[in-house]
Amino acid sequence: FLLVAVVVGVLFHLFLTRTRVGYDLRVTGLNPFAAEASGVDPKATVLRTMLLSGAVAGLIGLPEVLGDSYKYDLAFTRGLGFTGIAVALVGRNHPAGVAVGALLFGWLDSAAPILDVVGDTPREIVSILQGVVVLSAVVSYEVVNRIRRSQEARDAAAATHQTQAVGT
Repeated sequence: FLLVAVVVGVLFHLFLTRTRVGYDLRVTGLNPFAAEASGVDPKATVLRTMLLSGAVAGLIGLPEVLGDSYKYDLAFTRGLGFTGIAVALVGRNHPAGVAVGALLFGWLDSAAPILDVVGDTPREIVSILQGVVVLSAVVSYEVVNRIRRSQEARDAAAATHQTQAVGT
């Protein structure tokens, strides 16, 4: 099922970067007003995006249904949707980053039982580590974004000052 995940990830990346619908989706996400001004219906795009993401999220249950039991069991792992959101945050919504984030979270999840047995470490430590990873990703993104915006503001102020100095 790793192959299915890789294929879906590559197809999704190609869809976002090489098709008009993917372009419309990205434009709507960045600025819905600009998308509407260019002829894209933001509400329809959001609806299509939600349907597509729901279909891709439904692939989470694929190994369970096609695996040994061929059915959806009530003991199915819960919280995978929230894990998906955390992985998307860590990967900054870029397909390559999401793949790295998914590998990191998968590694942490698979290490939990080993840590419990070998190191006498409670499984909850893994959840704490995942939370720290998400918080670190969000904080670093915000810090970099604020530095970039303040640099752009300084550059714009310097350009305005130069224009005023030349004009007088």
